[in-house]
Parts: sequence; C-alpha cells; structure tokens
Amino acid sequence: MSTKKYIYIVQVTRQLSIDILNDFVKQGAEVELVTGIIESNYERLDPRVNVRYFNKYNNTSGFKRLFTWSLFTLYSFFYVLFKSRKKELILVTTPPFIVFIGSFFKRIRKQKYHLIVWDLYPDVLINLGVFKESSLAMRIWKKKNISCFQKADTIFTLGEHLSEAIKKYSGKNSVIIQNWVNANFVKPVPKAENTFALQHNLQNKLVVMYSGNLGMTHDIESIVDTAEILKNNSDIHFVIIGDGAKKAAITQMVSDKKLSNVLLLPYQDKAVLPFSLSSADIGIVTLSDGAESISVPSKTYYTLAAGSALLALAANESELGLLIQKYKCGKVFAKAKAEEIATFILHLLNNKGELAELKQNSRLASFDFTPENAKNYYQYISRKSESHV
Repeated sequence: MSTKKYIYIVQVTRQLSIDILNDFVKQGAEVELVTGIIESNYERLDPRVNVRYFNKYNNTSGFKRLFTWSLFTLYSFFYVLFKSRKKELILVTTPPFIVFIGSFFKRIRKQKYHLIVWDLYPDVLINLGVFKESSLAMRIWKKKNISCFQKADTIFTLGEHLSEAIKKYSGKNSVIIQNWVNANFVKPVPKAENTFALQHNLQNKLVVMYSGNLGMTHDIESIVDTAEILKNNSDIHFVIIGDGAKKAAITQMVSDKKLSNVLLLPYQDKAVLPFSLSSADIGIVTLSDGAESISVPSKTYYTLAAGSALLALAANESELGLLIQKYKCGKVFAKAKAEEIATFILHLLNNKGELAELKQNSRLASFDFTPENAKNYYQYISRKSESHV
C-alpha cells in the first residue's frame, strides 16, 4: 500500500493541530505542515512532520488581521500550486480564506481536500457586528462558501450547532469531533502546593479567573464590574490573564476603579499554565452574542481539566451552555449582569460543599474530552480516501 500524503494548512498551529498531525505520522502518513507559528503545550510536533513557515497572524488591528490572513493565503496558494496533486489538502479555517484554495485545486486538478471548521466565517464577523450581512463583500463570501463547502471531501467541526450552521453552505452533515485536553498536563493542584498561587498570595482566596484573549468581542468589562461589587470582600480575588485589543482599556478600568482585588497578568509560559489554571476555583469562559452556533471556546476544556467551576457568559442554548448543563459543572449567564454574577460567586464562597461538587464535576467531565479524539481525523480521512480509490 502506498504512503498517504497530505498538506495540512493552518496559520497558527496550536496543540489540537499538533495532536492531529502527530497521529497522522504515527499512522505512517507523510505530512507537510504549512503554518506561521507553532505553539505547543504538553507535546511537541513530531519531527517527521515537514514544516514550511510563512507569515504569522497579527490580530492587533482589523487591518493587520485582514492583511496577515490574506498574505498567508497567497503564500499557501503558491506552495500548493507547485506540489503534487496526489497530496490531499487538510485546511483549517485559520485563516478563513484558506477554504478557497481547496475548491480552486479541486476544480482545476481534482485534488482532494478536507476542511476543519473550528470557527465559521464570515458568519463570525457578521454575528459580531464587524460587517453587515447585506454588504457586497459578505454576500460574495457566503456565495463562495457554498462552492467551497460542497466540494470538500470531508468537513470536520466541533458540535451540533456548528454542524447545522455549516450545513446551510454544504447541504450535508459534518463529521463532529469534539475538542479535547490532556488531563495529565492540566489537573488540579492544591493551592498549598501550587507555585502560581503561592507566588501571587492566592492560597487562601477564592480565585475567579479569566485566562485568554482580551479581544474586542470578549466581555471582560463585566468581570471587572463584578470585581468592583466584591472589592470589599477580602476572601475573593480576581485574576485576568492574557493580551489583546482590550488590554489597555481593561488595565485603565481596573486602575480607575482602584481595584486591589484584581490581578492583571500577561499570557503565562506553558510551564506555568498548569499551575495558573489550577489555581482558579471559578474559571470564566465568554462567548459573544451571536457566536453560540459558530464557535466553541477551546479554553473550556482546559478549565474542566483544571477542576474549576465554570462561569460562562454565553447563551443557555450554546454548545458551551449545553455542556455546563449536561455535566452540572457551573452556571451560565445569558446576559452578563455583574450583580447576578457577584451573587453567584458569593453563594459559592459561602457554600463550599457546592463549590467542591462543581469542581469535581468539571474534572470528571474532562475525561470525556481526551487527545484520543485526535485519532478520529486520520481514521476518517484515510477511510474516505480508500473509498474513493
């Protein structure tokens, strides 16, 4: 049997893609990775994966985001152009324009391609109010999506809601493979032994943490407003970790309100991550209005593995909301109201048994989302390839 050959394209290669790629080479496939940067957590990329680097993604402004998306797509196009048509393409929707490459080469040389849709564009941009659905650019993009999605040999995504949103373009069901986390990398660490908690004097506090992108669509303001309500309670401390477009505004907001109960930190090194995440009693996950059917925050699974109760700023019927309801591991706030969030946090502070149950449920839930899920990508794509021979 000849060796299966693939070109995997994603501008930012994070742990999910690393797990997928590592399984491909373990199965004997020959894989080329086209990317801008590789960011590993618990496992490095297998050296048998041949890597070609192009430009990195820059999200510091709308123009830079669009420019770096477009440039990476252009580089990737010419890279594929001079490769064998026998190498199947695996295209991750970062950048979102990458799907157009698949349909182009399918049309001109019948090259197979598979889509991994972790965020659905342009729906994300429309639902977040970045562009109007009626605009010419969005109408053209959505029309192009129909061709790109229908011609794909396989479409992978993360949940039922996202699959239904994709179906309006593809006309067919997607393969649902849920997200995952290595529960041995991130796991509960008692605060008395937690180097991050000890370093920041959090060992005797109820810690409420947001760790991730401080982007324009993330409701970080409600977290700061909640901290203001609880600023006189010395038993509760808020930790906000990350960077992004809102970092300066949030820093100013905390300063103006004189909130000594809020700790602002940049992204932590991967060696620190297991300790920072596990120092949280309550982990906050945000999902912007309109994004419930087109996105699933990956940080959710890390929060579960850390054994933190989830406090979700999201719609009840979102994938995130349904997960919390299923596993009974936290609470969803469909409309962020700082007073209600503060009441919930105080309730858990005063009901340690309930908090412990939520935290235990989170940790147990994480075992349903393991790196074993990564193996499903190769198994499905290889079967699909063989069925077309």
